[in-house]
Amino acid sequence: MSGVQILKTMTFNSLNTIIDDILLIVRDNNISESENLSRIQIEQWIHQYRAYLIKQDLDKGRDINPEYIQTIGPLHISKVSRCGVPNGFNYISDEELPKFIDLHFGSGLVAVKDMYGNLIQVGTETKAKYQTSRKYTCNDYIAYIKNNHLYLSGPGFLEYVEIDGILEDPTKAEDCYDYDSAYPMPADKIPTLKNLIFSKELNFMLSVPTDTTNNSTNDVNNELNARN
Repeated sequence: MSGVQILKTMTFNSLNTIIDDILLIVRDNNISESENLSRIQIEQWIHQYRAYLIKQDLDKGRDINPEYIQTIGPLHISKVSRCGVPNGFNYISDEELPKFIDLHFGSGLVAVKDMYGNLIQVGTETKAKYQTSRKYTCNDYIAYIKNNHLYLSGPGFLEYVEIDGILEDPTKAEDCYDYDSAYPMPADKIPTLKNLIFSKELNFMLSVPTDTTNNSTNDVNNELNARN
């Protein structure tokens, strides 16, 4: 019964599954345990080459696939100062945000929404200062990232927001990331991701003969030392 329950909750494109698949192939190629390839190292490669594939898509003129995007929030924001607009304030997120990947046009911050689902313009600190000084835009909200915090300027009615974005490390989107949930990337890109890891990071390891004598040699030496 427990085995059936596990199959129901596991996702074939989860982070755990991707790591397990890579380790299985490495072990099938007779890489000895003394290579000490860790799950943490493989996870770092997965995040790294996911970011590479996203930037590759943008280089080819493709839109960002929504499967790369994660939602953070509700995120509490606090008023820190007035912004020169009648009843207007500058806000800052209480919590430091995880790092977004760097894209050609800026950070991986895709969208900011209030708790009613209304979109808030995403821009830069310079654009925010310019916008609040103009007659026809001074009452519009604008958000930007600075020092790993979300900043907003606009009327004084906000308390919580949600953020959509592409993170460097998707596991940082929540406090307790579920490694058995779907990893945020298109399923058809996962074979390409694995191939990149094998060709760029594991090609040398897969070509090195297995150290079949390592453990047996140590056992012999230990036995000889014990006799002496």
